[in-house]
Amino acid sequence: MDFSITILYASETGTAQDVAEQIWKSAKRKGLNSVVSALDDYDLANFDSERLMVFVVATTGQGDPPDNMKQFWRFLLRKSLPPSMLDNIRYGVIGLGDSSYKKFNFAAKKLNKRLAQLGGIQLLPIGLADDQHDLGIDAVVSPWVRELWEKIIFIYNIPNVNISNNIERIIERYKISILDDSKQRSSTEIAYYLETDIYTQEMNIKDELKIGVIIENTRTTAEDHFQDVRLIKIQREDIIYEPGDIIYVRPKNSLKQIEKFFNVLNDNNVLLHPDMIIQVSERQIKVPYVLKQTLTLGEIVAQYWDLNYKPRRSTFEILHQISENELEKEKLHEFTMPGGQEELYDYVNRPRRNIIEVLADFPHTTSKLNIQILFEIMSPIKPRAFSIASSAINTKNEIHMLVAVVNYKTKLFERRLGLCSNWLANLKVKSKIIFWIRKGTFIFPSNVPKILIGPGTGIAPFRSLLLEKAAMKQDLTTCLLFFGCRYKDKDYHCKEDFINLTSTTGLKLFCAFSRDQEHKIYVQHIIRENNFLCWEFLQNGANIYLAGNSKDMPNNVRDEFIDLVKENGKLTYEQAVNFIEQLEKNNRYQSETWS
Repeated sequence: MDFSITILYASETGTAQDVAEQIWKSAKRKGLNSVVSALDDYDLANFDSERLMVFVVATTGQGDPPDNMKQFWRFLLRKSLPPSMLDNIRYGVIGLGDSSYKKFNFAAKKLNKRLAQLGGIQLLPIGLADDQHDLGIDAVVSPWVRELWEKIIFIYNIPNVNISNNIERIIERYKISILDDSKQRSSTEIAYYLETDIYTQEMNIKDELKIGVIIENTRTTAEDHFQDVRLIKIQREDIIYEPGDIIYVRPKNSLKQIEKFFNVLNDNNVLLHPDMIIQVSERQIKVPYVLKQTLTLGEIVAQYWDLNYKPRRSTFEILHQISENELEKEKLHEFTMPGGQEELYDYVNRPRRNIIEVLADFPHTTSKLNIQILFEIMSPIKPRAFSIASSAINTKNEIHMLVAVVNYKTKLFERRLGLCSNWLANLKVKSKIIFWIRKGTFIFPSNVPKILIGPGTGIAPFRSLLLEKAAMKQDLTTCLLFFGCRYKDKDYHCKEDFINLTSTTGLKLFCAFSRDQEHKIYVQHIIRENNFLCWEFLQNGANIYLAGNSKDMPNNVRDEFIDLVKENGKLTYEQAVNFIEQLEKNNRYQSETWS
């Protein structure tokens, strides 16, 4: 072909890279030239010569572009760029977002608009993938990619023979070599591969990476409470952060999961073992820095691959390609087809079935695995973000995290355990942890009254803010704090801190203990009881900050504010809605929620 497709991605966690590589692989199967790159690795000098570009962009926080997009975005916003700069470029943009956020897929939408302003020709409407959808992002990604190829085929008049989707051809990103196949340890010594941290070398190229030491890991909920929540304290000298900032950590797999993984391989006669020394080199895709070092397969399984990963459609495509068992191949094929997506959802998403369980369910197919294929079907562990719950002024050289340990039941026999939260909960005092800090989504102007709503672990960023203000001897009478949990005596996180703040600083604290009485009381009900006080604060220029679970709480709280504005301001419902929307538009109503 006389043209090349450039596929660029941007995200904090790596999901956009997965989608970009999926598009890149489909281009390769069609015999088309293509390159894939992170936006921050892209050479802007090539921009003028591009003809066909695809952008896969995740959105962070309050509609902000990911860190690895910011340099590219600053370039696009230059006023000196001519409006005809991209006249020769056709492009497509797909966003990866979460509809629980007000500014859903905002970064992708802004990019799509800016490319058009600079003369770019849109290949197809922007795709807005939603992590909240039952089928996850694939509900939008898969049909969007199909339409992308239909447009490219039509516009560039590509003969069908050149774009046949050769599903039997596996596109390999890396070249995997086994340098040493000798066994050094018995099968009972798998814990050995958790003792180091394979990301330590990455600190040589990333100054933001820090090593901290766990100095406290305390349960904040009663032992008989259904949920385990931890206040984890990390010590690191000369660490600087502000209220609202985020700490990122990258967890390791549990010993139990690692053993299960190797047992599944062994049970199906896959001749791979933890002591194999692996070398990963570039074939067609840039090798991640962490994989450039020589590692054992045990280290890769323990620390690089996500064993809790819920396989996406693309995983089943590869398994279908290697399968030689008629029944398994048919079922795997069904999962890859548009008509089989509901069944795929019922098999993977609804019960939260992980990659190990999938491999165990398809033993004949699993028996055909080799080290090369494993690198194509396994997904790397993605970093997790937590709101910092401490103040660098109040507790110098410390970072605190408030972590709800994920542990729940599905129709599967074994309970589902969150990878990161359970890893953190099991860290011992004196354990070392690699972390990095990023600016959070909350903006806390110093002299502005604040209404803070943080049920559950959503209280974390407000604990950070209030402890900092108290440490600086600032007046907290201009802050209203609404906290909610189930029971006053079972899951009132950091209770002593907030009681002390109310008695020493004038903080106004209101709590909703939903199960301490027959009828349930949530934070929106306590806001209703104090609606006139909230209205007074809003009239005095207060900002509203909300953090917590994204399911129902954010909408319920927002509706309550609409009602109190309507009642106290003597406004119509439409006027009250417009009032709240203006607050959101002016960053006076900020939300940070998660599913």
